[in-house]
Amino acid sequence: MNLEDRVKHLMKEKDKRYDKFLLSFNPFPKSGTANTNESSELTKALTPIDVEVKKEIDNYVYDSLYSGNEEDHKLVCTITGDYGTGKTQLLLYAKYLIQSLPRKAYVIYINNPENKLSKLIGSIIEQIGQEQFKKYLWDFILTKIKSDENGYKKMLEDFFQESRKNTIFSTSEEENLFSTENEVSHKAFLDVLLKKLYTKEQRRDFNSLLKDIIIKILLDNNEKDGTIANYFYDLISEDVGISKTWDVITSGGTNLESRVVKLLNAIITIIQAQGFERFYILVDEFEDITSGRLTKKEIDNYSHSLRTLIDKERRWCLLIAMTATALKELTTISPPLVDRLKDREIRITRLTKEQAKQIIINYLNLAREEENDKKGTFFPFTEEAIALINSESEDLQRLVLRKSYYILERAVEETSISIIDENFVKKLLNSK
Repeated sequence: MNLEDRVKHLMKEKDKRYDKFLLSFNPFPKSGTANTNESSELTKALTPIDVEVKKEIDNYVYDSLYSGNEEDHKLVCTITGDYGTGKTQLLLYAKYLIQSLPRKAYVIYINNPENKLSKLIGSIIEQIGQEQFKKYLWDFILTKIKSDENGYKKMLEDFFQESRKNTIFSTSEEENLFSTENEVSHKAFLDVLLKKLYTKEQRRDFNSLLKDIIIKILLDNNEKDGTIANYFYDLISEDVGISKTWDVITSGGTNLESRVVKLLNAIITIIQAQGFERFYILVDEFEDITSGRLTKKEIDNYSHSLRTLIDKERRWCLLIAMTATALKELTTISPPLVDRLKDREIRITRLTKEQAKQIIINYLNLAREEENDKKGTFFPFTEEAIALINSESEDLQRLVLRKSYYILERAVEETSISIIDENFVKKLLNSK
């Protein structure tokens, strides 16, 4: 059939074209790569096929999530393997595990942190979401303001009591600024306060007082660091982009590593104030540092800054994925950094014949209901066909999945094909 006829056939048969193989759709990813936006249920179904790898990732999650030391959460693990062996899928599986277990943990997934530590930290706020992070900041600040321990609540009450005396709109009725209905959100709280101010002078004085209170709270919780305090204040008081405010943090350069540590510390403090007990950063494709695009000085600065970050901030867990070659090259560049990245190391190897067969089954199961007779089998593939696909893919998971998608698509178009055997695979892959 020509392309036009194939499209017409597809539109006519699209709801039942996979029926002959007892499938509801083609479950293999077209590109062979993991979908970072896939659902938790899908990730759960695609558990690691290597028993030892699954055991090691389970151990990492358990040891980091349920460590007894509440002052020191840090546990770093590096996943290594060739390109296409399934490192991203393993990261996503770890993310699923962390978020599914009965402990509240905040997990951030960062794909390719580029070649600057500032990019890595900037990505953290981007992943949280600027508006969400602003909400977290306001919740943190208002909790401090409403506390009776620091005097901020009384400062605001005194300000509004004085304002009422100096306006013709004042009433003798005593008002509770911190009533329950005013605490629904920071926007509701601020709206209520602003409605009680009737002149430009009052609003100006209120803004000045509130800024002083917020800066004081942020200074007290960030080791009196004015740069961090003003960075957070700018974030919640104006519509300032992340990249612009991040420039304020990283300008100067001489104390970059200490600023990065303080910023991450501040972010974790804000997140923990929302009730999260653990903070995880999952970093994929951590290869740029060895890609040849950085000068030796840039590599040294990056390595030193990351080492400082790992050493000084203990309330986070780090899971990094990179190729084994990149890790080996990094060892020659910065042995101290590699030593820190290898609290744990999980090595993913290429697929065996049995593993290739199991991964085909796992994906086919996604397109079959529980009552399907072929659930748990590799039908419509034969065992020989899977072995050939694996060998032609050089035992790389990504290529196995990519070729499986292509082969299944061609098989549903062939009316004479009722099973995908070795000969059909050879024909499609031009194998000898």
